[in-house]
Amino acid sequence: MNRVQTIDYTIAAIALFTICHTALLAEPQEKPRLHVESETVQFGRVIVGSKVMVQFNIQNTGDARLLLYDVEASCADCTTILSNPDKLEPGQTGVIRAMVLTAELRGDVDRTLSVYSNDPVGSRRILHMTGHVWSPLELKPHYIYFPTLKSVGIQQEYRVDISNTTNQDILLSNARSSDKRFRAKLISSPKNKKYTLVVTTVPPLDYGSNRGVISFETNYPGLPTIEMRATANVTPPLTFSPSKIFLKAGKLEKSTRKNVKLSSRLSPPAQILNHVLSITGPSVEIVERKPGQYVQYSILFPKGFIVESGLNGSLSVRTDHEQFREISLPIRSYSNIPTNKNAP
Repeated sequence: MNRVQTIDYTIAAIALFTICHTALLAEPQEKPRLHVESETVQFGRVIVGSKVMVQFNIQNTGDARLLLYDVEASCADCTTILSNPDKLEPGQTGVIRAMVLTAELRGDVDRTLSVYSNDPVGSRRILHMTGHVWSPLELKPHYIYFPTLKSVGIQQEYRVDISNTTNQDILLSNARSSDKRFRAKLISSPKNKKYTLVVTTVPPLDYGSNRGVISFETNYPGLPTIEMRATANVTPPLTFSPSKIFLKAGKLEKSTRKNVKLSSRLSPPAQILNHVLSITGPSVEIVERKPGQYVQYSILFPKGFIVESGLNGSLSVRTDHEQFREISLPIRSYSNIPTNKNAP
């Protein structure tokens, strides 16, 4: 074989290698794919108080393992996630099950589930649960939410008008509260066509959110116990604004400063003492102080600081008040990638 032929063979080999290598690179990478048989489940017309079971059939129609990081309900109070797979192999099927609690729902309902996965086409899929919740009783309003209270010693009433929308008599009875911080009673009008539900706060309340479930019985066939959530918020005399600090998980490319104010409505005024930051690296300083009114803090997170995923830090401030010796400001992290609650 002469030198020219050798060169020709070498060029041909290089060309063949280049073609094969390019073909290999051009081959599509294996990817998972989340397929949902129906993204909307209609549960029809149900009576208020019913517990509706909903099911979504899913499949991995891709050619790589599908990871389901999380399934999140748009209404945590009225939707319970019963079960869901955490991973599906190619071709494998699964089921997402949820329960819709209709005790506090009225009329046309559209509640959603957000499904987070490693599907490259869409890492978040929205699934709908729709239907109509009806009741023979009309409640105005159908919630019990007291105006924000300024003291734990306040006793306040909230009234709900209840009307019978049917042609038959409906008797209501046994009004009660699941929490001792609320008291409930029913007042009836002639012919039992209308009632008034009176809910009263029972001091002492707690600072922050006070919650309970108010319920009463009816004699209407098939109607479960009527339940209404009661909420009374009491503004604490010492409050941070904002109430939490959030930082994006990862390494900070530049220094970040967060300013917070601790306001005081204590009477007599409390003295704000020392503060402690539970995180190593950042620094905190007092930038303004008005005794008896507020103290403003500035927290500096330096460039290069690593914000850990799942960060659970705080700024704690001590006072000389007997009841409020310490108050804490939570410091948390967030990420664009959802937390995997069901790790594969």
